[in-house]
Amino acid sequence: MINSKVFEVLSPLIEIIKASIGKTIGEIKSELNIERENMKKGASGLIVENLLGKKNNNEDEPDIPEIGCEIKVLPLQKNRDGLIKAKEPTQIQMINYFQVNSENWDNAKIRRKIKLTFWIVYLAKINSTSLLQDDYRIVDFFVDQPNDSIQEIFKKDWEAIQNYIKVGLADRLSCSMGTYIEPKTKGKNNQDLTPAPNGHGGKIMVRRRAFYYKKNYTNTKVIPNLNLSIINE
Repeated sequence: MINSKVFEVLSPLIEIIKASIGKTIGEIKSELNIERENMKKGASGLIVENLLGKKNNNEDEPDIPEIGCEIKVLPLQKNRDGLIKAKEPTQIQMINYFQVNSENWDNAKIRRKIKLTFWIVYLAKINSTSLLQDDYRIVDFFVDQPNDSIQEIFKKDWEAIQNYIKVGLADRLSCSMGTYIEPKTKGKNNQDLTPAPNGHGGKIMVRRRAFYYKKNYTNTKVIPNLNLSIINE
């Protein structure tokens, strides 16, 4: 259950987003007097860093550490059949292979990033056409505290990824893995490598990866809780 401290801390941020529902990124930039060249990290940076005044990060600590809450920005797409889905998976944090190898679920760093999330949602794509960033429109928000059954699925996904790492198969991790969390490649190209355990006390060099929420998670656990009237008008 979400406690009173969470409501106290999140209430000012929720009011900011409520006031922004229906507005485009371009309109928000204009209100904040932000030129494109001064806008950090695209739409996500504008919303989190400039509009909310919070620092979004991929480190171990959540974005709002006093309540253990992460802030995530989710782009939506509206398909030709009218269905509204997540446009892409959502990054949680980079995978440190040696760190994950030495963890267990009880002390896994990722748990700090997935226990409470303030989702801010905007429309980014319609009928297979990506909108210009200034035309992205804020749709709604959702405060997400996954229940025990969902956390158990997170655990199974994480343990499956960890098992690959432990036996030296980090280079075979795939975004097809997992029900709600996947290990997705990161980096400039397949030459952007980082060390991982080889399963025999040594190391190998493998592609960088990050933990991501699969679209299956946001499509089934976030989007059904949104007010999508802005999109359907």
